[in-house]
Amino acid sequence: MEIPNSRYAFAFHIVFRLRTPLLLLTGDGDEILDDTIDKTPDGKKLHINGYVWASLLRRSLMRIKKGEHLAQQIGKYGPRQGVSPLWCEASFVDLTGLDSRPGIMIDRKWGAATTGALYNEETVPPGIQIPLQFTWFVPEDETDQDTFLRMLMDSISSALWLINDGIENIGGGWSYGYGRLLFESGQVMVLDLSRSEDRKRLFAPVSDGQPLALPKSSPKKSLPWKKISLQFKITDGQLLAVHTKSPLLDADFLGDELPDTFVFRSYVFDHQQNRIIPAFVIPGKAIRQGLFSLEIERRLRTRKETICFGTEQGRQSGALSCQCKRCKWFGSTSKSGIIAVLDALVELPDSKNALPSTVIHRIQLCEHSGQNINLFAEEYLTEARFTTDVIIDQSRQNSEHGELMEYIDAILSEMKSGGAPPGWYRIGATATCTGQIELSEGPSGPAKEVAYGN
Repeated sequence: MEIPNSRYAFAFHIVFRLRTPLLLLTGDGDEILDDTIDKTPDGKKLHINGYVWASLLRRSLMRIKKGEHLAQQIGKYGPRQGVSPLWCEASFVDLTGLDSRPGIMIDRKWGAATTGALYNEETVPPGIQIPLQFTWFVPEDETDQDTFLRMLMDSISSALWLINDGIENIGGGWSYGYGRLLFESGQVMVLDLSRSEDRKRLFAPVSDGQPLALPKSSPKKSLPWKKISLQFKITDGQLLAVHTKSPLLDADFLGDELPDTFVFRSYVFDHQQNRIIPAFVIPGKAIRQGLFSLEIERRLRTRKETICFGTEQGRQSGALSCQCKRCKWFGSTSKSGIIAVLDALVELPDSKNALPSTVIHRIQLCEHSGQNINLFAEEYLTEARFTTDVIIDQSRQNSEHGELMEYIDAILSEMKSGGAPPGWYRIGATATCTGQIELSEGPSGPAKEVAYGN
């Protein structure tokens, strides 16, 4: 195999900040977690291998016009191209703490939890800085080196813009909003490999390169997507909770009497305090399932659409993956979906005297005798706003994303104040009597929508 000669190499140093939790799993579990984060043997550092970074850059470049040629060279070992021109270093990041996310698998036939469906996965809290160091070797057979260098710089900065916008991620859980990165800074250095002093700087951290900035406008795309930013609020006078039975270590404000279930909290890294702090979070998974997946599936069934293999008949046909609209859009065990919803940090009221949550005492009655059979207490949010991004990947073939957008537009229109009966859209626990939300009003309307690649 011939390896093309290179006289020049571009050395990049990028600093990202983790926008959402990271799910970079090893497949190994322990007595508490079903899957753990990829760490160094001492457990003190997060490990992100070079393959993860190369895959991110390849997928991002493939979405950009003029970047497709570069993407095709990554991981392709043909006799003409030789080895890949991209070299990505592994990243090692100090961990100040980890978090875990509970999950549950749903039986598509019955819409209920399957046997043994509960699981816990370890996550890295958002907010930490993650460095990326990579080198791109420029083939000598490029006829116009200056033009190629400009094209490479433009393509890499456009790919970073795309990553910053959230369509591509690292790790697992794309549909649930995990692994999104925010671009903070970048440097690039051109190395002349005919000079010994430059060759010594290969694979070394870039500390004195030229600043690298993102494009000021959206680059042209070859694989489009749609991004919708939404702000919700708890309907006035109502309660909401995504519940967990395991509280974080900040439940002192509830007093001595702790409830049986707590409002879900997640850790977020505070770089000013250099530690992780707890915060109320509405998981993207809950918004995706409660507002969109269940509601759209209900509408599809109302229209007599075949959902999830048509139950047993489809399974017996030997199909490897379900081709119903619900599974194409929201994914299944064998295939990912095309819609992702990111986590939403809860914005609490400004009033210092207002408690962010309250504990409700409830009684469970026997349906036959009307007698008390259980007393329990649950924590609920009383007033809050939260903002999330919904991303629809329009590039996948046979996804019928246009019809999906019609359903989403209809749901969002109904969620405006006065658009649907009060309390029609709910998320979280005890949704028969709590969890009512609506799109917030604002000077620019309840939803800010940005379309790309149309």
